[in-house]
Amino acid sequence: MALIQRSLFSLWRKQRTQESTGDDLASDADPLFEAGRRLREHREQRGLSLRDLSREVRITTPVLEALERGWSDRLPEPAYLVAMLHRLEQYLDLEPESLSGALPKHFFQQQLPKDQRRTRFTLGSIDIFTTWQGSVVYGVVITVSLLALNQQQRQLAINNTKSFTPVALNLQQPDKQEATQPAPGLLELNLLQPSTIIISSEGGETSDLRGVTGELKLQLLPPLELRVEPAPDEGAVQWNGRPQQPIQEAAGTYRLSQASARKP
Repeated sequence: MALIQRSLFSLWRKQRTQESTGDDLASDADPLFEAGRRLREHREQRGLSLRDLSREVRITTPVLEALERGWSDRLPEPAYLVAMLHRLEQYLDLEPESLSGALPKHFFQQQLPKDQRRTRFTLGSIDIFTTWQGSVVYGVVITVSLLALNQQQRQLAINNTKSFTPVALNLQQPDKQEATQPAPGLLELNLLQPSTIIISSEGGETSDLRGVTGELKLQLLPPLELRVEPAPDEGAVQWNGRPQQPIQEAAGTYRLSQASARKP
């Protein structure tokens, strides 16, 4: 029995030695293991378990375990990890940035000043307003834009010019219209008693004037038919200054033709 216990103790001691040796080698190779070892030592000195520390600093237990064991693939994004490490350093009374080894190397590259960063020159990395490269790119873009806009305007002007078609002037058309359009005539009535005047046009339009007496002058377009009730005296109806005679067998009815019309 004692031999078995002695053998088990030897195996456990050998395993611990290998683990410590592996941790030392890993810590020399990766700062994450060194930060995890420092975190574990200070936690154990305070007599805290991972669950106790998680409750105090409000960081999940899997994250704390990943920090102590150096599991980089289980750590959160560097932007969140920075705040967690700062909280742990304050709670465990560690020196500032003593756990910064848990952060990836590219994070420190982003935190360097602009003149110390190693960045590849691309168009996206040009600062338009503070670098001469940006000024050159800005000028080229503005020039190309203006040239393209000018070319577009010229093309539109050419297209509009092609679409214009001259309209031929027909100077003879107004003369034809004046020749076919009748001239207005002047109708003069001298009625001695109240009368009804009915004027009918060639298109069938009719106008009635009732209770007309005295002198009346109307400018009308011939041909027209005029009927006056009761029939007026002879010479009471004049068309363009000429006395009109009633139609035979139709007293008080007059035909005002276009031939007899003239401009007043």
